[in-house]
Amino acid sequence: MTITVVRAFIFYIMLTAMMKLMGKRQIGEMQVSELVTTVLLSELAVLPVTDTDIPILHGIMPLLLISSIEVIVSLISQKSRNFRVFLNGEPIVLFENGRFDEDNLLVARISTEDVEAQVRINGFKDLGEVQRVMLERTGKMSILPLDSEAMPNQSGE
Repeated sequence: MTITVVRAFIFYIMLTAMMKLMGKRQIGEMQVSELVTTVLLSELAVLPVTDTDIPILHGIMPLLLISSIEVIVSLISQKSRNFRVFLNGEPIVLFENGRFDEDNLLVARISTEDVEAQVRINGFKDLGEVQRVMLERTGKMSILPLDSEAMPNQSGE
């Protein structure tokens, strides 16, 4: 039991350090590749923590490899707009000038009711006060008002 506790502590420190080095954000702000990396790292760490027959180095090496891949992907993504768009997509217009974009709603798998709810959450009475609603790469909706003077809260939280 002591060995498992020590191994868990070692892997906790390793994972925390790796996540810090990779510069991870809040889970709600993670891109798909970051989320996959996070889940994969946690899955890889479980085996050597619980199975004492697996040498610690055999558990640490895949963690280092996956973390390195994530850092490299982040650097390439930072330098190449095409790669970044391929990996993370682009913002999608869901509503503009009084009309829903049905094709984009289908692509995003978002209902008109979800858009209307987000508009109300952001302090608008209804879609009549809104020029555009966009689904950002982060998964949050940006609400742009018709009148730039009346801007309650434009963050789609």
